[in-house]
Amino acid sequence: MSQQTYFKVPFVWEEPKPLIEVSGRLAFKPVKAMGGNLLISVVTRVMASSMDASHQRKISASSPYQEVEKYLNSAKDDFWYQDDWWQFGINQNGDIVGFVLPVIFTGCAKEDKEEGTIYDIGVLPEYRGQGFAYDILSQGTRTLQEVGVWRVFCDT
Repeated sequence: MSQQTYFKVPFVWEEPKPLIEVSGRLAFKPVKAMGGNLLISVVTRVMASSMDASHQRKISASSPYQEVEKYLNSAKDDFWYQDDWWQFGINQNGDIVGFVLPVIFTGCAKEDKEEGTIYDIGVLPEYRGQGFAYDILSQGTRTLQEVGVWRVFCDT
């Protein structure tokens, strides 16, 4: 069996570039509005099929669901965000396709604007290969642009 190699390619947006256009293929709803622990379930599913080493470590834990919950909760320790920034991408059938979790780096201000990043992003396995990752990344970037950041840096 051949082994595939995957590379992380950083995404960077900096002012004064124009606002990112977000495709209309998906509707975006705040995770909080969907209720319950749906985000933990979706992130766990995405991580279970991810090639990312850090995702694989979380999923291989004795309690992957609890490990993902801990990971998501730890964002509040190191970053700042508003709950409605964390969103699900929803297709025309009302199905969740993926998620985006934009956050602000605290203490990285430049000319009174903070720096943003995508804490995590994912597309459910059955929707991969259709370009939804770009749509979801665009939404997360647009959210941070509307807040007023000087840069969005993402290597997730």
